Amino acid sequence: MIMLQRQQRVRSILDRVVIGAIAGAALLGAAVVAHAGDKTSLYTYSDTRALVSLVEEAAGLVERQGEQAFRQFGVKGSKWLNGDVYFFAYLVDGTCVFHPITPELVGKNVLDLRDLNGKPIIRSIVDVGKKPGNDASGWVFYLWENQVQLTPMWKSTYVRKVVAPNGQTYVIGSGLYDIKVERVFIEERVNRAADVLKAEGKAAAFKQFKDPASPFFFLNSYIFVLSDKGETLVDPAFPTLAGRNLSDFEDAVGFRAIKEVLQKLETADAAWVQYMWLKPGSPMPSRKLLYARKLTIGDEILIVGSDFFVATPIWMRVEHDPAWPRNLPG
Repeated sequence: MIMLQRQQRVRSILDRVVIGAIAGAALLGAAVVAHAGDKTSLYTYSDTRALVSLVEEAAGLVERQGEQAFRQFGVKGSKWLNGDVYFFAYLVDGTCVFHPITPELVGKNVLDLRDLNGKPIIRSIVDVGKKPGNDASGWVFYLWENQVQLTPMWKSTYVRKVVAPNGQTYVIGSGLYDIKVERVFIEERVNRAADVLKAEGKAAAFKQFKDPASPFFFLNSYIFVLSDKGETLVDPAFPTLAGRNLSDFEDAVGFRAIKEVLQKLETADAAWVQYMWLKPGSPMPSRKLLYARKLTIGDEILIVGSDFFVATPIWMRVEHDPAWPRNLPG
């Protein structure tokens, strides 16, 4: 009885959470052409907003001063080079033109540099410089060896295309280890996966979704694909199990999250669903948010999605988080 009451109480909290479906593609497209203030407003957490703001400020310097700005980025103890914070700059062909931490890279083409999963880091970075618009931006996530940790950690790097006064295009950026996962990260990857499916078809897309070296493995998250009946087509969590039917999957408090996704997508092309699950190393369930897109490939309806653990406990208010149940007491 106590367990039932606890489940009902937690479920009632979740029932009061209103998560609207978001037009992800339009939102991210707007981010490319927005001003720095608008770009930071996309994010929930202060460390993410601070990183984006700093990179945008650095981009402004390069736009005005060109390569001369790199001198400021190399001043130790400045906001550009302090602790774990540093900036890099590449040409769009993969040639490093500035790197204060690893100066031996300068002048070299490192396009094939890869992370521990084989992900081509520099290729992903310079791809941002090939996007349309002089202020194109994006995120690159890769597994890297932090020298002060026992195990590799995910690093999240915000990258900005910059056109200098002489017309030279640079790609600059800075990153953080162990950053909190943002809703916009999940949306962007799911929307990108949907684009790959539509452009390249199931066989090529599914191969990418299963590859740890692809952009679709990031921050301990991945892309999954379901049929419109809830059967798994791409399931990186259980790569040897094909065709599991998840429509009756129940979370830690008995909520059928996948069934809720399928129901929402009957009348919408995209949906957010929140559920409770045990985070590794934690004895208590934590909030997870799942974002899913519906699309038609040939004569099939496919559900493409990803999810992540929310960084803050369910009882703690998070500013700028539209998923927060504002009608709860306290």
